[in-house]
Amino acid sequence: MLKHCFCKVARAIARGNRSALGGQIIINSGRSHRPKSWVPISLLAAVALTLVPSRGLAQQFTEFPPGLPTAPQECVVWGDYDGDGDLDVLVAGTGKRDVPFTTIYKNTGGAFSDSGIVLMGLSRATAAWGDFDGDGDLDLAMTGLDINGVCTTRVYRNDGGVFTPVSGIFLGVFGGSVTWADYDGDGDLDLLITGTTSTVAGVGVPVTRLYRNDGGVFTSVPHPFPNCYVGAVAWGDYNNDGRPDVVITGAADGGALVAAIWRNDGGGIFTDIGANLPGMDLGFVAWGDYDNDGDLDLLFGGNSNDGWITRIYRNNDGAFTDANAGLQGLLWSSGAWGDYDNDGHLDLMVIGYDAVAQVHRSILYHNNGGAFTDSGVTFHNLFLGTVSWVDYDNDGHLDLSLSGNENGLEVLTLYRNTTGIPNTAPSAPTNLVVNVIGTSVDFSWSAASDAQTPAAALTYILRVGTSPGGSQVVSSQSGTNGYRRLAALGNAGHRLGGHLGSLKPGTNYFWSVQAVDSAFAGSPFAAEGNFAALADRPITLSIVREGPRSVRATWRGTPGSAYQVLTSTNLSAWSLFATPTAGTNGLFDIVDSTTAAPAGFYRAARP
Repeated sequence: MLKHCFCKVARAIARGNRSALGGQIIINSGRSHRPKSWVPISLLAAVALTLVPSRGLAQQFTEFPPGLPTAPQECVVWGDYDGDGDLDVLVAGTGKRDVPFTTIYKNTGGAFSDSGIVLMGLSRATAAWGDFDGDGDLDLAMTGLDINGVCTTRVYRNDGGVFTPVSGIFLGVFGGSVTWADYDGDGDLDLLITGTTSTVAGVGVPVTRLYRNDGGVFTSVPHPFPNCYVGAVAWGDYNNDGRPDVVITGAADGGALVAAIWRNDGGGIFTDIGANLPGMDLGFVAWGDYDNDGDLDLLFGGNSNDGWITRIYRNNDGAFTDANAGLQGLLWSSGAWGDYDNDGHLDLMVIGYDAVAQVHRSILYHNNGGAFTDSGVTFHNLFLGTVSWVDYDNDGHLDLSLSGNENGLEVLTLYRNTTGIPNTAPSAPTNLVVNVIGTSVDFSWSAASDAQTPAAALTYILRVGTSPGGSQVVSSQSGTNGYRRLAALGNAGHRLGGHLGSLKPGTNYFWSVQAVDSAFAGSPFAAEGNFAALADRPITLSIVREGPRSVRATWRGTPGSAYQVLTSTNLSAWSLFATPTAGTNGLFDIVDSTTAAPAGFYRAARP
């Protein structure tokens, strides 16, 4: 559910003895990595090809060069790290004298300046913002190559603009993806990483790691996903069951291309739904509800077992079918959803290499009620780059961040959206209801409304904290005024409700919810509610007689919580027998040897 960037390379393609990562690719990977249906071309010559002619329609975007560094292998990812109400940007890549850099640029009213924050320089980097510790600041995860070419994975905690590396055993990788999501439903963001472990052919191996976050401590946990690299990963609740599912693509062990949607069944169980996606690398994936029917569809493009493709897979009650949208097939491509004209429909932007015409292309497709047409707007024609929709100037229009290679030159630029109609934020959700079920809780609310986005297409963000307005348990990644610090879908998806577990009995919690529209604008938060968590209801495990004068009864409850055990001889009158506390494993028991014939009935209850 959260924004990530992929490293992109142009110049290195022409260097036969160096690895290159572009659109999540590695040229020096120990295997021949030709796209399917390869047309013999010179990539070096391709870099020098002329631009695609203008498509002739009126421009709705004005280029605004932001003065940010351009570099091969550049990573660009946006987020309001300082909470001042505008989107900042992290840029990483190879700088002067082949020294890698990682710099966060602060956005002040649309002007960008070096924040001065010191981070490890990484080339061929991937990065993702996410508030993993619930303090309201966007933290950071990155992978890439350090100055010595060593594969590196770093997680930084952001405390008021001070970034500190998080201790933990993270496998160093590059050439993959980094994504945050709360896969286990405990409220904090977990981390999924793909990549390869070395730049040396025959040494590096593809890996996929899922790190569970328990109070800021990350542990690698088992999962069924294929080990892969040079692919793409995206979380999204496609079946609206409240658990984030994930699509994973890439090159697996042995070079086979893979692509699958994995349904999150809870308890750490993921199931391949058999969506029949073609194996794919050198491309991208992105979730979005293009047809406004209330479930997530999939934008999917790159080098696949079906050739070079850019497709939309329509989600129809959990079944995915090719929408036959007629999009240009590209490789070394990137793409993103965004409602640039504020008509309530998700449009899409793609960049990449057209291997048939042997040209680079940057195409903005307009969504006309589910039919996509080339908008005719012209941009730098790029490949091996990144695409991000961001309202960097807060004028109610999604602007466009593009990076990549154009005729051998690296480009990082912004296009200011001058479309006439500004977006307005949704209304706040109403009728907040909470149902406490021991250490878990169910939330519900009524739908918000929006002047541009249909109600069914709105997504929602749940916020839960231990103080009024707090987000210590579930971070909204929004400001208190509703401003979205990430241009992304809501963490609750399209559902008008949510579920949360692993709460502490006796603790008071505060919660609210906001709506997010198709231009990623957040509504005000609804009036805040509160509740207290309880111990879970005890479950009877056994009641056995240990002798003529002794009975042992055992229950399972919430670790560390106090319970009452009551006895009765007739199931009508009950008396308190003991008040045991559940152990660290949740178990508690009593032994009744008070009389020659102990009481006939026992039950445990919460106080």
